[in-house]
Order: sequence, then C-alpha cells, then structure tokens
Amino acid sequence: MNNSFRLFTAIAVSDNIRQALGAQLHGWRKLSFSRWAHPEDWHLTLHFVGETPENNLPAVCEALDEASRWAKPFRITLSGLGVFGPPKKPSVLWLGLTEMPPELRALHERLGGTLLLHIGYEAERRPYRPHLTLARKYEGTAPFDSSSLANEHPQLIWTASEAVLYRSRLGQVPMYEIIHRSSFQGSHE
Repeated sequence: MNNSFRLFTAIAVSDNIRQALGAQLHGWRKLSFSRWAHPEDWHLTLHFVGETPENNLPAVCEALDEASRWAKPFRITLSGLGVFGPPKKPSVLWLGLTEMPPELRALHERLGGTLLLHIGYEAERRPYRPHLTLARKYEGTAPFDSSSLANEHPQLIWTASEAVLYRSRLGQVPMYEIIHRSSFQGSHE
C-alpha cells in the first residue's frame, strides 16, 4: 500500500524570532481565540502541496532544491496583526509582513513552476499573501473588535536563508514536521 503525506513548503521562523514572538503572546491571548499555534509550527507558507503520494516525495524535495538554488538570503520583517474570516467572528489571527520582499515573491513563483514540472502541481490562483498564523477560531462572547489590533505593531526581523518542506501530522503537537531543508545558494547559472 502506498502511503501519502500532507505537504507544504515554507519559510520557517528563526529561533530568535520564535523567542521574541513567544514573549508577546501573553498580551495577545486576551483576544479570545480558542486554538493557538504551537511556536514550532510558526512559518510563512510558500505553497500548500496537499496530499502527496510517498513516491512523489523525492520529486518535491528536488523541486524545492532547484528553486532554492536561485534564491539569495533575504530579510523578512513581521509587523502588525490582522484577521481572516467574518469581521465579527474571525477564523484566523495572523501576523503580517511589513512589505513583500521581492526575493520572497520570486521564490514563490519559481517554486510553483518547479513543482508543476516535477509533480504536476497547480498553484493557487489567489494572490500570494504570506502571513504567520498565530491562532484560529475566535470564541469571544462579544463580536470581535478589530480596533483591539490597532496598537499591536511588533517589529520582528530575520534573514531567511532556507526553504523547508513540512509534513502535517494532524492531531499531534507540534502539528508540522520539517522533512527537508533547502539552503538558498544565490546562483543564477
């Protein structure tokens, strides 16, 4: 029987940013979301590959390596909280990027192309909006008040130097496991 994995590619959050962000969480927990992401699960998704047969795993790793060969390390700045979903009962609390680094957009596009060539992956048609998911499922007794986010502007900066391939492990904590790393090599040959 052929096993499959639920896969996605991402930029993992550095350890120092994970620690700095962890220190901010206490104040944000008052926002009444029921499921907070484990710090080991914090990341910026590049592509959600989805359910993938085990025999395609080497091809996914090769696609990630190929796209990463072109990438140079780049700075990521996280700043400002936001929500997805209905304004009064949002489904996701996230931390966004101050601005989209051109290198991140280029990596996203190149990786989408290499995944298409290697495994026939079709990228989402929605615009790419990288973010770090902090929590899910607002369960406050009053409707969510987005003005509570107005004064929350942490400034967290790190240099991304690799892309990773995660495997989802539903029902486990942490839920995501890195199964492959691809260092940025900055080559244009």
